[in-house]
Amino acid sequence: MEEIIKQMEDNIGLYIFIIFTFSITLAAVEFFYELYKKKIDKQRLGEMWASFGVFMIAQLLEKSTALIFVGAFFLVGEYIPWQIPVNVWTTLICLILVDFIYYWEHVIEHRVRILWSYHSIHHSSPIYNYTTAMRVSFIDNLVTWIFYLPAIIIGFHPYIVLLCFFLVLSYQFWLHTELIGKLGWFEKIFMTPSQHRVHHGSDEMYLDKNFGALLSIWDRIFGTFQEEKHTPTYGLTKPINTINPIKVHLVEYVDIFKDVRKAKSFKEAWNYLVKHPGWKPESK
Repeated sequence: MEEIIKQMEDNIGLYIFIIFTFSITLAAVEFFYELYKKKIDKQRLGEMWASFGVFMIAQLLEKSTALIFVGAFFLVGEYIPWQIPVNVWTTLICLILVDFIYYWEHVIEHRVRILWSYHSIHHSSPIYNYTTAMRVSFIDNLVTWIFYLPAIIIGFHPYIVLLCFFLVLSYQFWLHTELIGKLGWFEKIFMTPSQHRVHHGSDEMYLDKNFGALLSIWDRIFGTFQEEKHTPTYGLTKPINTINPIKVHLVEYVDIFKDVRKAKSFKEAWNYLVKHPGWKPESK
């Protein structure tokens, strides 16, 4: 097992290079296609800049936040006396498990406002292209590792869980485009750009749908699947109207602070944090 993990560690740089090169190629093709179709205007460039700016902020803090994410896995792993052998089949099982956990993490992030506070950043762009995939909060790494600890506790090696998590996240990049239409039978099993466009839609029929990362079967099983019927209206139901990367990061936190400050009781303040986004106390 140690030999297999060592081989993976030796090749991780190659994996990252391949995925990075593939992603950059996709983004370049999309950008020149949008130029050809004359879709690039001042507003679109501004939103692309905002996404890139958010990404750069996250990258500046990535080393410290990633240390917490990775460190927590290996720290917990030290105290687990049993370990599942590492081979092709157990790695595949781990990949499916991580994807299943991601589905529920994603669902919870949409339904608990304090978690939505960082995840909403990814949904805040009113355009949808590969720059949208980069609009993610650095706070993710401070929180999301908690969801994946069960995979460590049942015996999967921390390195394998991290590898599977990396693969699941990497898969999602290509989903953020309008260039690719529906993909037939492939959509029955795997997530596709069409399905993820729905997830980014703020239309009533598209809200809180298609949470999957790699597999679309979880949405079908748990009743959160929605087929793309028309081009979604991208962004949040309450647009943030800013392309300032810092403001993009802070908008929801400011709104939460305002709501908690006006709360009339501790219970009401608590509900503003843990109830679904948009929750309001019942008027008497």
